[in-house]
Amino acid sequence: MEHIAPLIQTVLWVGLIGVIVWRFHSPIYGLLVALQTRIESGSSVKAGPFEISDQLKPQDPIAQKAKVAEEVQEVLQAQAEAQPGVVPPANVPAPATSTQIQVRYFQAEDLALRALQAEYGIPVSRQVTAGRDSGFDGLFMLNGRPTIVEVKYVVAGSKVGRVRPSIQKVTDAVRNYGWKNAQIILALVFEGPEDVQRAREFFSKVFSENPVPVVVRVFTLDQLREQFGVEGSNAG
Repeated sequence: MEHIAPLIQTVLWVGLIGVIVWRFHSPIYGLLVALQTRIESGSSVKAGPFEISDQLKPQDPIAQKAKVAEEVQEVLQAQAEAQPGVVPPANVPAPATSTQIQVRYFQAEDLALRALQAEYGIPVSRQVTAGRDSGFDGLFMLNGRPTIVEVKYVVAGSKVGRVRPSIQKVTDAVRNYGWKNAQIILALVFEGPEDVQRAREFFSKVFSENPVPVVVRVFTLDQLREQFGVEGSNAG
């Protein structure tokens, strides 16, 4: 009898494991497939308390420099197209120079990311890449949902720069990585309050059918400066 008891115990354990595997076959199989897919694609996966970190890393400084140069050029072009060949009245500031725009762009991006971080109460990773993209201005996880931030700075009296191509790049990257339930926050920072409401409504409509949902947030530079106690002027 003393030799049969361990055998019975072993049989019971094997039977219990067999029942568990049979009962939860589909969830276990789905989890294993998800783990394999995510690991192969280099993205993160969360299963309860477990998390496999993705391969997000700081964007290379050279890539950051190239992206800033591209953004500044877009702003300069938009500014030039606003009133080509027209001398502004005495009470209107002269068109900003490349250096002034670059300084304001950095400040606008920094303050916009600070504002979103304060709004959602979640730290935002800045200037990151997952390897096969042109870089994200910001990225954070909102209740397990990858949220990518794209910031655009708009000088007074000019149109918003090339927003659609930028959002398309982010959309392509998200779909390429297979990030499920992701969203994009388009943060527009205007130098002045003109057409702020119209811009929010316009771009919300433009991207209403985007494959990756786009949330439009609109700020003014003065509003952000006041919110975070930053002194600044349009003088650059």
